Amino acid sequence: MSENISVKTKTIFYYSLLILSISACLPVKNELFLKGMESYDDEQYRTAITYFTDAIKEEPGNAELYFYRAKANMQLDSCKDAVDDYSRAITLDKTKVDYFINRGLANISCQNYYSAIFDFDYAEVLDSTNAQIYFNRAYARESIEDFPGSIEDYSTALILDSTNYKYFINRGLLFSYLGDSQSAIEDFSSAISNDPVNVLAYKNRGDENFLLGKFSDAANDYSNAIIIEPDNSSLYYSRAEARIGLNEFLSAAVDYTYIISLNSKDATAYYNRGICYANLNMKGNACDDFNKAGELGMFEAYEVIKEYCEEKEPPKSKKKK
Repeated sequence: MSENISVKTKTIFYYSLLILSISACLPVKNELFLKGMESYDDEQYRTAITYFTDAIKEEPGNAELYFYRAKANMQLDSCKDAVDDYSRAITLDKTKVDYFINRGLANISCQNYYSAIFDFDYAEVLDSTNAQIYFNRAYARESIEDFPGSIEDYSTALILDSTNYKYFINRGLLFSYLGDSQSAIEDFSSAISNDPVNVLAYKNRGDENFLLGKFSDAANDYSNAIIIEPDNSSLYYSRAEARIGLNEFLSAAVDYTYIISLNSKDATAYYNRGICYANLNMKGNACDDFNKAGELGMFEAYEVIKEYCEEKEPPKSKKKK
């Protein structure tokens, strides 16, 4: 009996040594990976790539190492190198949906849209309930002008996740591009419901309302956006245009004045404020602004001065380019 116990003890001791021996080898490989991850988190992507490359030399069959090196390459805008590494990872392990999703995104960065669609198709096979897959594929399809397929994918993404405002905004922008303002407004409204402080959603809904001639609604949307980003001059331009559409020239002039306070060299703001003053019969103020616009490089303002400041009709405003 004692002999059996002794043998058993020796066996346990033997395996303990084996485990310790194996463990002693692992830290070298793990240390390279951990240092790579630490460098990645510190945004030292070239250093991270060096560590991952060294780790790959130690473990060439480890798919995760190629995956993380690819992610570091993407941070350096090296989409081709990233695609190559994601492809190596996929060759080693075709079961990871993230590998296909990330390669699809890298292919989009390289403008390889058909390859990206293939990647998202395969990712869908692995995980058909992942909304992000459909969202990404929708963008790739939109890029090759497959608009029906893109809308279908955005819609599927929204069925799976109706809380993501980005899905609504992207589909809304596509509806807008296709001339379906009403559907676009509905999507931007849904985006706002999900994210009430989303400037892009308010701005885009305002633009659609403006196109429909709903200047009051447009002005309200721009005002809501301004509350969130009070120093965004483009929002004041948009609201001023909506206010001009409502013949509220004084309010529009106030918006242009604020733009000038943000940038005293904005020739377009001076020019457009001059338009507002002209419509308010404030000719002296208008001509002063036209002169200032000309001094700042908008030489066409001098033509307006010749015409308007000689008792002619008020000129029209210009959109900010």
